[in-house]
Amino acid sequence: MRNFTAIMAAGILLALAGCDSNPLYLRLSSDYFPVSPSGATWEYSMDGGGSKIVTVVDQTVVGERPCWRFQSGADYAYWINENGKLEKYEDHTVLFNGFQVPIYQGWVTMLQWPLADGMSRRDSVGAQAVSQGVTLSHTWVRSQTVTGPETSPDGQWADCYRVHQEETVINWIQTAGFQPETTVTVRNIWLAPDVGMVAMESPDSVLTLVSFTGGEE
Repeated sequence: MRNFTAIMAAGILLALAGCDSNPLYLRLSSDYFPVSPSGATWEYSMDGGGSKIVTVVDQTVVGERPCWRFQSGADYAYWINENGKLEKYEDHTVLFNGFQVPIYQGWVTMLQWPLADGMSRRDSVGAQAVSQGVTLSHTWVRSQTVTGPETSPDGQWADCYRVHQEETVINWIQTAGFQPETTVTVRNIWLAPDVGMVAMESPDSVLTLVSFTGGEE
Protein backbone atom coordinates (compact mmCIF):
# COMPACT_ATOMS: atom_id res chain seq x y z
CA MET A 1 0.00 0.00 0.00
CA ARG A 2 2.89 2.34 0.86
CA ASN A 3 4.54 1.63 -2.50
CA PHE A 4 1.26 2.25 -4.33
CA THR A 5 0.83 5.63 -2.62
CA ALA A 6 4.38 6.60 -3.54
CA ILE A 7 3.78 5.65 -7.17
CA MET A 8 0.55 7.66 -7.28
CA ALA A 9 2.26 10.70 -5.78
CA ALA A 10 5.06 10.47 -8.30
CA GLY A 11 2.55 10.21 -11.13
CA ILE A 12 0.71 13.32 -9.98
CA LEU A 13 3.96 15.28 -9.75
CA LEU A 14 4.94 14.21 -13.26
CA ALA A 15 1.51 15.18 -14.57
CA LEU A 16 1.71 18.60 -12.98
CA ALA A 17 5.24 19.12 -14.24
CA GLY A 18 4.05 18.39 -17.76
CA CYS A 19 0.98 20.63 -17.70
CA ASP A 20 2.56 23.36 -19.79
CA SER A 21 3.20 20.91 -22.62
CA ASN A 22 -0.06 18.99 -22.29
CA PRO A 23 -2.63 20.22 -24.88
CA LEU A 24 -5.53 18.48 -23.13
CA TYR A 25 -4.69 20.11 -19.81
CA LEU A 26 -4.39 23.50 -21.48
CA ARG A 27 -7.81 23.11 -23.11
CA LEU A 28 -9.44 22.00 -19.87
CA SER A 29 -7.94 24.89 -17.92
CA SER A 30 -8.61 27.58 -20.56
CA ASP A 31 -11.47 30.05 -20.70
CA TYR A 32 -13.19 29.69 -24.07
CA PHE A 33 -15.56 32.62 -23.51
CA PRO A 34 -14.10 35.35 -21.28
CA VAL A 35 -16.82 37.70 -20.03
CA SER A 36 -14.57 39.98 -17.99
CA PRO A 37 -12.84 42.25 -17.08
CA SER A 38 -14.11 45.66 -18.13
CA GLY A 39 -12.27 46.96 -21.16
CA ALA A 40 -11.76 43.61 -22.84
CA THR A 41 -12.26 44.26 -26.55
CA TRP A 42 -12.60 42.09 -29.64
CA GLU A 43 -12.36 43.63 -33.13
CA TYR A 44 -13.64 41.60 -36.07
CA SER A 45 -13.33 42.16 -39.78
CA MET A 46 -16.55 41.64 -41.72
CA ASP A 47 -16.77 39.82 -45.01
CA GLY A 48 -17.37 42.45 -47.69
CA GLY A 49 -15.80 45.27 -45.67
CA GLY A 50 -16.22 47.01 -42.37
CA SER A 51 -15.57 45.91 -38.82
CA LYS A 52 -17.39 44.99 -35.65
CA ILE A 53 -16.07 45.89 -32.20
CA VAL A 54 -17.32 44.16 -29.03
CA THR A 55 -16.34 45.54 -25.62
CA VAL A 56 -16.97 44.48 -22.03
CA VAL A 57 -18.44 47.66 -20.55
CA ASP A 58 -19.04 46.89 -16.89
CA GLN A 59 -20.70 44.61 -14.38
CA THR A 60 -24.41 45.14 -13.77
CA VAL A 61 -27.56 43.33 -12.62
CA VAL A 62 -30.09 41.97 -15.12
CA GLY A 63 -32.89 39.58 -14.35
CA GLU A 64 -31.95 39.80 -10.67
CA ARG A 65 -28.48 38.36 -11.36
CA PRO A 66 -25.02 39.99 -11.47
CA CYS A 67 -23.64 39.80 -14.98
CA TRP A 68 -21.26 41.43 -17.45
CA ARG A 69 -22.51 43.88 -20.06
CA PHE A 70 -21.10 43.75 -23.59
CA GLN A 71 -21.54 46.54 -26.14
CA SER A 72 -21.38 46.38 -29.92
CA GLY A 73 -22.43 49.63 -31.58
CA ALA A 74 -25.79 50.56 -30.05
CA ASP A 75 -26.54 46.98 -28.97
CA TYR A 76 -25.96 45.40 -25.56
CA ALA A 77 -25.66 41.77 -24.52
CA TYR A 78 -25.47 40.31 -21.02
CA TRP A 79 -23.41 37.27 -20.04
CA ILE A 80 -22.65 35.13 -17.00
CA ASN A 81 -19.80 32.60 -17.01
CA GLU A 82 -19.73 30.70 -13.73
CA ASN A 83 -20.58 27.36 -12.09
CA GLY A 84 -19.48 25.42 -15.14
CA LYS A 85 -21.75 27.10 -17.69
CA LEU A 86 -22.07 30.13 -19.94
CA GLU A 87 -25.42 31.94 -19.82
CA LYS A 88 -26.87 34.74 -21.94
CA TYR A 89 -29.85 36.96 -21.17
CA GLU A 90 -32.35 36.52 -23.98
CA ASP A 91 -34.75 39.38 -24.74
CA HIS A 92 -37.23 38.30 -27.39
CA THR A 93 -39.77 40.62 -29.00
CA VAL A 94 -42.35 40.26 -31.78
CA LEU A 95 -43.07 43.06 -34.28
CA PHE A 96 -46.79 43.88 -34.38
CA ASN A 97 -48.42 46.99 -35.88
CA GLY A 98 -45.09 48.82 -35.89
CA PHE A 99 -44.22 48.03 -32.26
CA GLN A 100 -41.72 45.56 -30.79
CA VAL A 101 -43.81 43.66 -28.24
CA PRO A 102 -41.79 42.02 -25.39
CA ILE A 103 -42.63 38.34 -25.26
CA TYR A 104 -39.81 36.53 -23.44
CA GLN A 105 -36.96 37.65 -21.18
CA GLY A 106 -34.74 35.28 -19.22
CA TRP A 107 -31.37 33.61 -18.77
CA VAL A 108 -30.57 30.75 -21.14
CA THR A 109 -27.56 28.41 -20.94
CA MET A 110 -25.39 28.69 -24.04
CA LEU A 111 -22.55 26.26 -23.24
CA GLN A 112 -21.36 23.97 -20.49
CA TRP A 113 -17.70 23.52 -19.55
CA PRO A 114 -15.43 21.86 -20.36
CA LEU A 115 -16.12 21.68 -24.07
CA ALA A 116 -15.69 18.31 -25.75
CA ASP A 117 -15.99 16.90 -29.23
CA GLY A 118 -19.54 15.66 -29.86
CA MET A 119 -21.14 17.63 -27.06
CA SER A 120 -24.70 18.66 -28.00
CA ARG A 121 -27.43 20.78 -26.50
CA ARG A 122 -30.99 21.80 -27.33
CA ASP A 123 -32.79 24.76 -25.73
CA SER A 124 -36.28 26.05 -26.43
CA VAL A 125 -38.72 28.73 -25.34
CA GLY A 126 -42.45 28.91 -25.88
CA ALA A 127 -44.20 32.13 -24.90
CA GLN A 128 -47.30 34.22 -25.61
CA ALA A 129 -48.20 37.88 -25.16
CA VAL A 130 -51.36 39.89 -25.78
CA SER A 131 -51.07 43.23 -27.60
CA GLN A 132 -54.03 45.36 -28.70
CA GLY A 133 -56.32 42.43 -27.94
CA VAL A 134 -54.40 40.06 -30.19
CA THR A 135 -52.46 37.00 -28.98
CA LEU A 136 -48.87 36.76 -30.21
CA SER A 137 -47.21 33.34 -30.08
CA HIS A 138 -43.43 32.91 -30.05
CA THR A 139 -41.41 29.68 -30.31
CA TRP A 140 -37.61 29.66 -30.20
CA VAL A 141 -35.44 26.53 -30.56
CA ARG A 142 -31.65 26.37 -30.66
CA SER A 143 -29.72 23.15 -31.27
CA GLN A 144 -25.95 23.07 -31.18
CA THR A 145 -23.10 20.60 -31.51
CA VAL A 146 -19.45 21.01 -30.53
CA THR A 147 -16.57 19.64 -32.61
CA GLY A 148 -12.83 19.96 -32.22
CA PRO A 149 -10.26 20.85 -31.29
CA GLU A 150 -9.35 22.34 -34.65
CA THR A 151 -7.73 25.41 -36.18
CA SER A 152 -9.77 28.54 -36.91
CA PRO A 153 -10.76 29.13 -40.57
CA ASP A 154 -8.05 31.80 -41.03
CA GLY A 155 -5.39 29.47 -39.61
CA GLN A 156 -4.43 31.90 -36.84
CA TRP A 157 -5.84 30.13 -33.78
CA ALA A 158 -5.13 26.56 -32.65
CA ASP A 159 -7.05 24.33 -30.22
CA CYS A 160 -10.38 25.92 -31.14
CA TYR A 161 -13.75 24.32 -30.60
CA ARG A 162 -16.35 24.87 -33.30
CA VAL A 163 -19.96 25.33 -32.18
CA HIS A 164 -22.51 24.56 -34.89
CA GLN A 165 -25.82 26.27 -34.13
CA GLU A 166 -29.22 25.90 -35.77
CA GLU A 167 -31.75 28.39 -34.46
CA THR A 168 -35.44 28.40 -35.38
CA VAL A 169 -37.88 31.20 -34.54
CA ILE A 170 -41.63 30.84 -35.19
CA ASN A 171 -43.81 33.91 -34.64
CA TRP A 172 -47.57 33.71 -35.09
CA ILE A 173 -50.07 36.53 -34.82
CA GLN A 174 -53.11 34.48 -33.89
CA THR A 175 -55.80 36.21 -35.86
CA ALA A 176 -57.50 35.65 -39.22
CA GLY A 177 -55.27 36.10 -42.26
CA PHE A 178 -51.93 35.57 -40.49
CA GLN A 179 -49.80 32.46 -40.86
CA PRO A 180 -46.86 31.44 -38.67
CA GLU A 181 -43.64 33.12 -39.76
CA THR A 182 -40.60 30.84 -39.50
CA THR A 183 -36.95 31.94 -39.59
CA VAL A 184 -34.06 29.46 -39.52
CA THR A 185 -30.49 30.65 -38.90
CA VAL A 186 -27.40 28.44 -39.11
CA ARG A 187 -24.07 29.55 -37.60
CA ASN A 188 -20.61 28.15 -37.04
CA ILE A 189 -18.67 29.77 -34.19
CA TRP A 190 -15.01 29.12 -33.40
CA LEU A 191 -13.87 29.62 -29.80
CA ALA A 192 -10.17 29.86 -28.95
CA PRO A 193 -8.66 29.26 -25.48
CA ASP A 194 -8.48 32.40 -23.31
CA VAL A 195 -9.68 34.57 -26.21
CA GLY A 196 -13.25 33.54 -26.97
CA MET A 197 -14.91 33.88 -30.36
CA VAL A 198 -12.32 34.21 -33.11
CA ALA A 199 -14.62 33.54 -36.08
CA MET A 200 -18.28 33.21 -36.96
CA GLU A 201 -19.83 32.15 -40.24
CA SER A 202 -23.52 32.49 -41.06
CA PRO A 203 -25.40 32.78 -44.38
CA ASP A 204 -25.37 36.60 -44.24
CA SER A 205 -22.02 37.38 -42.59
CA VAL A 206 -18.50 36.20 -41.82
CA LEU A 207 -16.61 37.63 -38.86
CA THR A 208 -12.87 37.12 -38.30
CA LEU A 209 -11.00 38.32 -35.23
CA VAL A 210 -8.24 40.81 -36.07
CA SER A 211 -7.34 42.01 -32.55
CA PHE A 212 -8.05 41.20 -28.93
CA THR A 213 -7.31 43.25 -25.82
CA GLY A 214 -7.74 41.55 -22.47
CA GLY A 215 -8.78 44.61 -20.46
CA GLU A 216 -7.75 45.43 -16.91
CA GLU A 217 -8.50 43.39 -13.80
